[in-house]
Amino acid sequence: MQNGQEESALPQLIELNQRYPNNPAVLLRLARTHEALGRETAAIEFYKKIIGINHDSKDGWMGLVKIYMRRKPETALTILENMVKLYPDDPHIVDDYGVALDLNGHYAEAQAEYKRAIQIDPSMVSPEVNLGLSIGLSGDVYKGLAIIKPYAITGDAAPRTRENYALLLIAADHVEEAKVVLISYLPPDAAAAKFRKLSEFWALHGSQKRISSGNN
Repeated sequence: MQNGQEESALPQLIELNQRYPNNPAVLLRLARTHEALGRETAAIEFYKKIIGINHDSKDGWMGLVKIYMRRKPETALTILENMVKLYPDDPHIVDDYGVALDLNGHYAEAQAEYKRAIQIDPSMVSPEVNLGLSIGLSGDVYKGLAIIKPYAITGDAAPRTRENYALLLIAADHVEEAKVVLISYLPPDAAAAKFRKLSEFWALHGSQKRISSGNN
């Protein structure tokens, strides 16, 4: 649903929730609608209600994971450590586990999980792209670029794939090429803002790696 549709759907979902307060399907719709509208605190509470009704709810736990990836990466990793044991052959969960490992700085472990997700489902693009990004973030920028490039230059490349490719181009000091990638799917102002954000991220990431290396 688009934002306008989500906004208009909320009153109906709230009414349904009042009539059926413990219906997991309604709670899940509410959680996802609030999340899509950027109301993450409300979404978290609805996901927690789903888990309260069914502690083993895959939808509930993975809904929390998606938000905690942004807010509390260490909590997302803890949840996924358990989820990957329950669903070892689910490539999406294995891929998400890799992302959580990356976000917590465990690059080698993350790359092993991406490779495992690829083995489970070779048709999935996400773990391939995530593997390239992880390799780039962990120091081998050109190898990471080589992995991501075939997916990033296609006409139907996902925005996140192009963003990851642009980030590694910035890391490789191919600044103008990164700008071209961003302007290919974003309006000029948004592309400029995204470029600044990615540049700041890489500058911070690079300084953190230098500090970490100096402490070893």
